[in-house]
Amino acid sequence: MSLQDQEAFLSNIHPFEVLTQEQLDTCIKHMDIAYYAKDSTLISPEKIPNYFFIIIKGTVYEYKEDEVVMDYHQQDSFDANSLIYGKSKNTFKVHEDLICYELEKKTFLNLLENNKAFKDFFLENLVNRIKTLKDKEYTSQLSSFMIAKVDDALVHDACVVEEDTKLLDAIQKSMEYKTSTIIVKRDDEYGIITDSLLKVKVLLEGRDLSIPVKEIAIFPLMTVFNDDYLFDALSVLIKRNIKRVGVVNSQGEMQGILEQIDVLSHFANNTYIVDTQIKKSKTIDALKNSSKDLLNIIKSLQAKGVKVHHISNLIGQLNTKVYKKLYKLIVPEELQKDACFIVMGSEGRNEQIIKTDQDNALVIKSGVDVEQYRPYMEKMTETLIDFGYPPCEGNIMVSNPFWCKTVDEYKKETARWIEAPDMQNYMDLAIFFDSYAVAGDKELLINLKDDLFNKLHDKDVFMAYFAKATLTFDTPSTVANFMTKKHTIDIKKTAVFPIVQGIRSLALRERIRETTTVRRIKILEQRKILEKDRADELLEAFDVVNTLRLNAHLEYLRENKEVINEIDTHSLGKIERDLLKDSFKIVIDFKKFINYTFKIDKIS
Repeated sequence: MSLQDQEAFLSNIHPFEVLTQEQLDTCIKHMDIAYYAKDSTLISPEKIPNYFFIIIKGTVYEYKEDEVVMDYHQQDSFDANSLIYGKSKNTFKVHEDLICYELEKKTFLNLLENNKAFKDFFLENLVNRIKTLKDKEYTSQLSSFMIAKVDDALVHDACVVEEDTKLLDAIQKSMEYKTSTIIVKRDDEYGIITDSLLKVKVLLEGRDLSIPVKEIAIFPLMTVFNDDYLFDALSVLIKRNIKRVGVVNSQGEMQGILEQIDVLSHFANNTYIVDTQIKKSKTIDALKNSSKDLLNIIKSLQAKGVKVHHISNLIGQLNTKVYKKLYKLIVPEELQKDACFIVMGSEGRNEQIIKTDQDNALVIKSGVDVEQYRPYMEKMTETLIDFGYPPCEGNIMVSNPFWCKTVDEYKKETARWIEAPDMQNYMDLAIFFDSYAVAGDKELLINLKDDLFNKLHDKDVFMAYFAKATLTFDTPSTVANFMTKKHTIDIKKTAVFPIVQGIRSLALRERIRETTTVRRIKILEQRKILEKDRADELLEAFDVVNTLRLNAHLEYLRENKEVINEIDTHSLGKIERDLLKDSFKIVIDFKKFINYTFKIDKIS
C-alpha cells in the first residue's frame, strides 16, 4: 500500500482526520502493516501492547472473561485505553485472520498530547463520543436552517409597556417602533395586544383609549428562548395556531418578537401550507387532500439531516390537527363536548413518524349513552384508514367497543388491569398510560389519569412486573451478535422498546403526565430519579436508534415494501455501526438499572 493510500485510508477514519498534515505524516512514518492468524491474542490483562491497532481486513473480538462484549471490523481501531492507562481488563483476540496497521505507542501518545481534538475523542465520556460521531455522520446532511437558532432569524424589537400604561400611550409607542404588536409586562410575565385585538376589544366595544393596557391584553404571551432551535419555534407556532412568539433570554427578559412569516422564510418545506390547509378544510375530502403531503415533509426533513425528535414533534402536531378536525367533521356538535378522542401508544408519545398503525380510543362522560357514538367511531376508523393510517393489528381502535366507553367503565377496566394482571393487561395499561387527548373534553382523560395514579399507590409488586417488560427482548452486546447471514435486526425490540418501556415504568411510578419519552427523561432527571449522565446517554441513544429506524422505514417505502422495524446491518457504514454499538451499551446498562430499581429479580 503506497503512502498516498495509507494517508487516504487514515483520513477516512475518525478521529485521524483532525490531525494536521505534519502529524499525519509522522503517524504514517511510525506505522507498519502486520498480520495475525485466527485466535492470536493481541491484548490481555497480562499482555499490554506497544501498538495502537487499526484494522485493514479481518475481525477482532473483545472478551470480558468468556463473554464477547465487542467486535471490531475494517477501519475499526483499538485499544486506546490499554496504551493510555497501561492496563486492560479485557482480552482482544483475532476472530478472523487479521491484517492491520500498528501505530507505535510513543507516537500515539504524542498525538494525544499535541492534538486536543484527537485526545478528546479517546478520553471523552460515552455521551460526547456519540455526539462527536453523530456530528461527523450527519454534518454533510445538515442544512443551515437545521442548526439555526432563534437568534439567527429576524427578531423584531419589542414594544414593551407596563401593565398600567394608558392604551393611547402604548399605541403611540408601537408606532415609534413601527410594529402592530404591543407587549405588556405584568410582574414576571408578559401579555400581548395585536391589531385584531384592538378592533375586537376597543373599536367594537366602544372603549376609551385612556384605559390601562392590562384590561385588554392577553396573558400569557407564548415565548421561546433566544438560543432555542428555530425548528422548535416553528413547532410552537404550529401547535398553538399563533402568528408570533416572544423571544426571551435565559433570565426570562424580553428580547424581541419572532414572527411566523420570518420563521417560514428559513424553511424550505411546505409544513406551513399543510397546516393552513388542514385548518381550512371543511369536508373530509378536503382534509384528506390536506394531509397527503405529510410523508413528503418527512422525507424532506430527513434528507436535510433534521433530528428525528424534531421531525416526530412536528409531524405529531400535524397529525393531531388532522384527528381534531376529523372529529369535528364526523361527530355531531352536540356529542363532541361529552367525549374525548385520544391517541395512545407511539402516537400518544408523539413518536410515530411513518404511519404504521392506529392506536386510538374514545372516553365518554359517565351517564351518557355510549351507543350513540358507535357509528361515528366506526366512521372515524374507516376514514383514518382511507387517509393512510393503517388499522391496528391488535384492534386497538376507537371502532372497537373495548376502546369506546365511559369514564366509569374505563376506571373498572384499569382496576382489573392492576388487580388481575397478565401480559395483555400490562400491554393495555402501557398503551393507555401513553394516551394523549386530541379532541373533545380533555378533562375526562385527566380524571382517568388521576384515578390510575391513585390506584397504583404502594403497588410495588405490580410496578415490578410492569417494568419487567423492559427486559423482554435481548439487546446485542456486540455487533457480532447480529452481523449474521440474516443481515437484519429488529431495532424496535432490541433498542427502542427497552428505552420506551423502562422510562414509561419510571414515569408511571412517579405520576408523570408527560407522554413523550424525551420529555419524560428530562423530567426524571429534574426529579433526581435519573442521574444527568444516564439521562444524557439515553437521550443520545434514543436519537441514534430512532434515526436508524426512520432511515429503514423510508427505504422500505422507496422500495414499495411493507414498513417494518428491521434494519439491514450489513448496509450500515462504519460510523453508523459505531453509533449502534455505543447505543446498545447504553440500553444494556439501562436495563440493569431498571432491574435494580424495581427489584425485578425478586419477582422472577
